[in-house]
Amino acid sequence: MPYTFYAISCYILMRGIQVLFEEYKDKLWYKILIKTITVGMLIVALVAIINMYGEHNFLFIHEK
Repeated sequence: MPYTFYAISCYILMRGIQVLFEEYKDKLWYKILIKTITVGMLIVALVAIINMYGEHNFLFIHEK
């Protein structure tokens, strides 16, 4: 569950940065910043999904 909250926090961070720097959206550094944060957020979301499946065992994979 902590990974889920972390993934949500990353999304809120990305949206907050987009809103704060909206007037700079045509600048190159803004595009690089948003893409970097988006890639980081996607990685965290993927880890959260993998962790959720590991905790709840939806895939019926049993550890030996």
